[in-house]
Amino acid sequence: MKTVSQRYALFFYFALAYGIAWGGSLLIAATKGFDPSRIGLSEIFIMFLFMLAGPSLAGVGLTAVLEGRSGLKALLSRLKEWRFGWRWGAVAVLTVPVLSLATLLLLSVLVSPVYMPEITPDKLLFGLVAGSLAGFIEEIGWTGFALPRLRLRYSPLASGLILGVLWAVWHIVADYWGNYAAFDLYWLPTFILFWLMPLIAYRTLMVWVYQNRPSLPLMQLMHAFYSGTLGVVGPTTPVEEGLLWKALFATVMWVALTVVIIRYGGELSRQYPKHDQ
Repeated sequence: MKTVSQRYALFFYFALAYGIAWGGSLLIAATKGFDPSRIGLSEIFIMFLFMLAGPSLAGVGLTAVLEGRSGLKALLSRLKEWRFGWRWGAVAVLTVPVLSLATLLLLSVLVSPVYMPEITPDKLLFGLVAGSLAGFIEEIGWTGFALPRLRLRYSPLASGLILGVLWAVWHIVADYWGNYAAFDLYWLPTFILFWLMPLIAYRTLMVWVYQNRPSLPLMQLMHAFYSGTLGVVGPTTPVEEGLLWKALFATVMWVALTVVIIRYGGELSRQYPKHDQ
């Protein structure tokens, strides 16, 4: 059984990560009769907790099953790898704040002042808490368990794209129950522009950074600043106007990834990692 689990570790990981997150979200939705209009902040918060639990519990649990105490100790030691240098730390911390703010400022000048971000103390608190929880808990699974195994099979570029798709789609159930009532027919294009497209590009950028500095805390920071920043700077615009900034931000993320691919294509095409795991 252990041999089978080792062979299909990635399948079991994603099945558990999705199963916990989606199962918990559907369970909460069931208490409201599967009516998105009845889903409130308390239900969304509980769904968020299930989302946090999915990738992290799957990663820790499968590490314990497949590698035992030694695997758990190795995972814990990777959580302490904070030596990654200020340059890569700046990439992790500044990429999304710079790109998102530049996008919004451009729209506020060329299109409408409604896109000017309003950064308030409550938004800052929300971004700090939500971003930190998402980044530091989820990456125990995404980077701590799934990415090293993907990199043994695929190039960094392919690994990033695969993990990016799975990471983005993983949000769909909770996002539907949390946002459909507000977005209605605009929910699906909003999901594609806000979750699917930018997350695929950003996860691939994360893998490129990890290829150069294989630090789990660095990936946690990169994830935290993505989620936290968008929670802080996202403008409170009507749905139609919101689609414009989301589309432009997704485009900017893909432009950034394209620049990296052009500059570091050889590095991203290597099947095996530069550093030992």
